[in-house]
Amino acid sequence: MPKRLLLIPAAGVGERMKIGYPKQYLPLMGEYSMLEVTVNRLSAMELFDQVAVVVSESDAYIDKCRFDSEVSIFRCGGATRAQSVLNGLKALKAEDEDWVFVHDAARPCIDKDSVVRLIESLEDSRIDGAILALKVTDTIKWVNEDYLIEKTIDRSHCYRALTPQVFRSGQLIAALTSADTLVTDEAGAMERSRAKIKVVEGSSINIKVTYPNDIDIVRQNLKALNKKRGIYK
Repeated sequence: MPKRLLLIPAAGVGERMKIGYPKQYLPLMGEYSMLEVTVNRLSAMELFDQVAVVVSESDAYIDKCRFDSEVSIFRCGGATRAQSVLNGLKALKAEDEDWVFVHDAARPCIDKDSVVRLIESLEDSRIDGAILALKVTDTIKWVNEDYLIEKTIDRSHCYRALTPQVFRSGQLIAALTSADTLVTDEAGAMERSRAKIKVVEGSSINIKVTYPNDIDIVRQNLKALNKKRGIYK
């Protein structure tokens, strides 16, 4: 029976947050950092056989984190997300057929219902993996390097990729090994091998903390989730 393994790359520095240290360690809920909230909420769902976090070799913060359950810490983060995920996959030592779920440390508002839908989608033997995503509702413009509009994109076929994204361990390792290191998500690497990837409806509250203004939004979302299900559920 394939295992379900969760990998959280957390080796980035989050320069756009401008806080002077990696954004995943930003205090988010009381004394709990964003990384702690993300990991603890996912662990509490009890949907994964193993939870692992990938940090840089020189990370000076991870040892102070308080995780509610056993979490594997891999100090093998790379210069890019793709490298960190690839290194983490190798450290997991998973079987090729195991399902690996990759989730952004900066998406603490992930909800259990979305993850369950993602897991259920894997029952379709015709697909190679799946991602959470949201249908684009805004009009999309394609612009050139001078910020001039060249055309309007048909948004009926456009989705915003979220995380988790899930693929077989062996296939994802192969895809990331051969992919350009500039790919921004796991699906981008898998697409190059013509993988069949299912889009599963995600939640609008599953936003990624990128800029300072995102913090208050995420805190409000977490309060709503905590009120509904308990602090980490």
